[in-house]
Parts: sequence; structure tokens; C-alpha cells
Amino acid sequence: MQPANSVPHLDLYTVKVMTLVTVVVVGLATMLAWRANLRSAGMRLFALGIVTLAVGALLGIARVIVAGPAIIVASNVFMLGGIIVIATGVRVFRDFKPWPMPYLVAFCATVAAPFLYWLVVEDNFGMRVAVVSGAHAILLADAAISMFRRVRPRERLTYWPTGASFAFATLYLAARCLSGWSGAYGASLFVASPAIEMFFTVCANVAYTGCAVGMILASNTQLWQQAETMALRDSLTGLPNRRYFLDHLLAAETRALASGQQMGIIYLDLDGFKQVNDRFGHAAGDALLQNVSSALVKVLRAGDCAARLGGDEFVVLAERLESREQLLSLASRVKQAVESDPVPDANDEPVRVSLGLAVFPQDGRTAHDVLREADSAMYHTKRQSRWAEPAHR
Repeated sequence: MQPANSVPHLDLYTVKVMTLVTVVVVGLATMLAWRANLRSAGMRLFALGIVTLAVGALLGIARVIVAGPAIIVASNVFMLGGIIVIATGVRVFRDFKPWPMPYLVAFCATVAAPFLYWLVVEDNFGMRVAVVSGAHAILLADAAISMFRRVRPRERLTYWPTGASFAFATLYLAARCLSGWSGAYGASLFVASPAIEMFFTVCANVAYTGCAVGMILASNTQLWQQAETMALRDSLTGLPNRRYFLDHLLAAETRALASGQQMGIIYLDLDGFKQVNDRFGHAAGDALLQNVSSALVKVLRAGDCAARLGGDEFVVLAERLESREQLLSLASRVKQAVESDPVPDANDEPVRVSLGLAVFPQDGRTAHDVLREADSAMYHTKRQSRWAEPAHR
């Protein structure tokens, strides 16, 4: 009978079960998150990687009771494959290119050669731990870098802690690699130090949980931002929509009043857009609207805003104007850029656009007044061959 004050012995089988339970739980949570966030790129791969990792962990337990090299190879193949898929999922999630396939093949071959040597030629559990842990550390370091790279300030609170979880996993795996290399694990699976394995098991549980929770939160943040973008952006052209523009216009009015600077509005309308849809189809009309939006973006100054208000109506808001002539110059460039490409599928038929201009505060007491003035001026140009300015000038 075991003395009451003795510490229960922690065997290798127990610590492996602990890791398996953790991986299965976070895998299920990640799968549920993926099912809820199907539009979140990379989450499917991340969830698949966690599940593959769980299979590898299950095989890792089986090798405690099943002898032979086949179960050892299968366990580590699933573990390494799961980490590769996880790292790839993180890259896709952050909109970075995955590793090219030749690189992955070369990486796996580099890992497999020493692993098989320490399995077949010279059976050494500690050296196999070093090889596999080192490979996992490299892959998760790549995942951590992906979470830290090119993060906008408002996303840092979500992405950086997730990157820190991957960095922690990298550090514990690097320490595990050094332990295996130094002989702390021993040459056999069954003489490995339970204390060392317990420590690294706790680290693994913390790392897996932190990475999974971080990715779930990051995917929710990403979907919230996508929903916000859909609400404020025109789905066809990608330009700000009317709602976004009107909010931006009010903020620009406040900045103009505070700085004493002028701001200008250019209102655009495509001539004969209905005829384009009727003659060449809605696909040609959509392509025309996309061409116009691209042309507007190319000629805008830093800080200017172009938006699609609806139909074939566009508007440009130019802040920090020094004079009305500066707005006229911008309008000239806008007109030239929009009319430089022909109507799609129309045998080089030219695009025609009518423009109206107005300047705040000269042409209206409020920014909305100036927007109406520019709109009225634009309709006035429908009867002329050039753009117009407010008639009361």
C-alpha cells in the first residue's frame, strides 16, 4: 500500500494522455469555430492541423503499448503533418503565401533523414525528440512571425497575443530539442525522465490552448471587420459607399472648420450608362463601373476620398485645398482618367462623364450644402460639354 504522504508516480502514459486530451479539446473548439466562421480564410486548415495533431498524439500513446518502428513513424508523420498544416493555415489566415511545395518536401526530407537514422540505425529516443521538436519549433516560429507581421494598430490586441502563444510554443519546443540533444531524455522511451516530460507536457497544453483560443478570437475579429467593410464599402467597386462617405464628409467638415482650410467636392455621373446596360448587358455595365473606380483611385491625392453613391454616380472629396483652381486641376485629371478607357465590349466606344464642382465653405454653409451644390452643378453639365461650378458664383 502506498504511504499517504508519498507523491503519486507520474508515468509516461499519463502525461501523453494529458496532451491528447488537451489537443482533442482545442481541436473540437477550433472545428466548431471554423464551422461558425466559414468565411475566415485559413481557419479550416488550422482546424485540420489540430485534428491531425490529435491523431498523432493518439498514436503516440499507442506506441507505449505497441512495439515496432511503424507506430513510431506513423505518430511522428501525423504530428509533423499537423504542425505543417497549422503553420500553413496561419499564413493563409494572415493573407501570406504558403510555403512552396518544393520547400516543404525538402524540409520534410531534412527532418526524415536524421529521424530514421536515430530510429533504424541507432535507436535513440532522445535524439529523435531533438529532431522532431526542432522541426516543430521552426514551423511554429514561422506561424508566430506570420501573426506579428504587418498588423494594423487596431488589430494588435488580438493578433499579437496569438503570436505570443505561437512564440511560447516555439520556445518550449526549442528547449525540448536541446534537452533531447543533451541526453536529458535518455536513449529509450521508457527511461525518459517523467519530470522533464511533465514540464514539457504542461508547456504543450498551455501553448496549444493559447494558440487555439487566439486563432478563434482572431477569426472572430476578422469576420467582424469583414462585416464592417461590407456595410461601409460598395460590393462591386470596393469604394466607400454612401453611408461611409456621408460620415467621412461630416468629419472632413469638422477638420476644415478647425484648420480654416478649404475642401472640395467633385460629383460625377456617367453619360448614357443606361444605354450601356441595355446594349451590351449588365456585365459590361459592371465592368465600366469597376473601370471608373480604378481610374478615380489612381488620380487621387493622399488623403482624398472617392466613393460610389449609387448607380453610376461617384463623388470625390478633396481636403486641404489651397484654391479653387487646385480642385479644377484635380477634376481635369479625374475626367481624363475616367474617359481614357473605352466602354467594355463596345468596340472602343468612349466613356463620357459629367462633373460638378463645389468648394466648402464658399459654396455652402455646411458640407451637405456643398454636396448638393456639386450635384446640381453636375446635372447642369448634362446640357454642356464640360464640367460646371455652382451657378451663383
